[in-house]
Amino acid sequence: MKPLVRLQAFSFASRLIAMLLGMVQTFVVVRVLSVSDWGVVQLAVSIGGAFGIYQHLGLASGSTREISATKDPKEISKIFFTTVFIRYMVTIPVFLFLFFSAEKIAIGQYNNSALILPIKLYALGLVVEAVQSILNAVVSGTHRFKQLFIYQAVIALVSVCLYIPLVFIFKINGYFYALFLFEFISSVVMGIIAFKPFWREICLPSFADLKRLLKSLLSISLAIYGVKIIYTWWEKSGPLLLGLNLSAEMVAFFSFALLYAKKLMLISDAVTTVNLPVLSEKYATDLDDFKALFVNNFNKLYVFILGSGFFAIFWAREIFYVLVGNDKYHPSLPLVLPLMFAFIFYSFMNIIESSVIIPAKKVFSMLLSFGLMLGVTVGLFFLTRSHMDVLVSMAYAVAMGSFMGLIAMLVLSKITLDFAFFEGKHLILLIQIMAMSLPFMLENLWIKAVLFVVFGALYLKAVFLSGFMSREQIVNLLTRIKVFVLQNFRKPSISA
Repeated sequence: MKPLVRLQAFSFASRLIAMLLGMVQTFVVVRVLSVSDWGVVQLAVSIGGAFGIYQHLGLASGSTREISATKDPKEISKIFFTTVFIRYMVTIPVFLFLFFSAEKIAIGQYNNSALILPIKLYALGLVVEAVQSILNAVVSGTHRFKQLFIYQAVIALVSVCLYIPLVFIFKINGYFYALFLFEFISSVVMGIIAFKPFWREICLPSFADLKRLLKSLLSISLAIYGVKIIYTWWEKSGPLLLGLNLSAEMVAFFSFALLYAKKLMLISDAVTTVNLPVLSEKYATDLDDFKALFVNNFNKLYVFILGSGFFAIFWAREIFYVLVGNDKYHPSLPLVLPLMFAFIFYSFMNIIESSVIIPAKKVFSMLLSFGLMLGVTVGLFFLTRSHMDVLVSMAYAVAMGSFMGLIAMLVLSKITLDFAFFEGKHLILLIQIMAMSLPFMLENLWIKAVLFVVFGALYLKAVFLSGFMSREQIVNLLTRIKVFVLQNFRKPSISA
């Protein structure tokens, strides 16, 4: 087993490549579509996502945990088919409801007929996408991370090749034609990767296997299912609530800032791909080593996420201009600060969930933390929307919701596991990043550049004083990422 940080670095490198390709895709799409059309796209995605989350049942994380505990190819295939059976028992009804209710939702709820076909195409995409995360669980659960990382980068290139021409030709509907084709290709390719090493040993589960595996999978998966539903409603709460009373253009402004801030999830998502199988195994075999490994790793990730968030906030104006080419989405800019911190806080929740809560099966702590996150977000929005700009109200409500969810998760981890890993040093770094992010609206590039250098030096000094990372560790990590990219992505190959 390679060191945890090295695996995370590889995962981050592959997702960074995928994100950069995704930015190219977004760069073209937002230029081709009008602001109103982009608002319709984001509203349709939010509606589809809000219903689509019901298909997941937390099965990807649950099956990853089970697969990582076995080495038997036949048992792996039984876990896979049992999980797929459960998934489609839910996916098919969700598809039927969303597909045949598209007109009622589009016209009855949102008074916009342009949503009808996109919602139907999204529903079709759910059917072919349903198996992807289970196939992903087979690959990550068997610790074949290299194949997974290369796949993530290459499939992102496929996405760009689909979305750009189809959006250019068909506008709004083209976005969803591309979505369906992308999900289909992704599922087929991931299926080949997942079962290529042991396709001769594939076997279906017996009735007794189904009963046994259902109990094992659902004991943790249902809690993860609840959390994924809550997270999706939290993430989509902005477009969904704003779309009830505001124009598609206003929804587009909020959605653009949300999309930008959500890119920070690249880091924690890359980490959870590795942490869930590795730390689940470690928790079951050596609890003290598990705690030491997590704390050391979390401190490094904390530094990296805060630094990345600061960079994304500080240069948001300039990045927006590069992406869009004009001031079309300038009203989104004031929303970046609260929304970026919303995803900073959520990134920490995501890491703690996959690295501590799920391996320890502390489902109550997980559900309570995420429930508080959604409740605070919705409640604060309704309390403040009449007292300030409605978009700003929604953005700060989302940020406060994730902050309270993180606090709850930290407190419950201490109570239920006697495991405290957030100290005063973490809080000082957080306050420092918040203060340094405030001048991000400055227009003078020279002043911003000088401030950025000064702030960056101060942050690195604080990091070194905290003991979370040393100069040598930062240089070593960057070197490893560079070497991995040069060695593995110069000539990418799915079968590598």
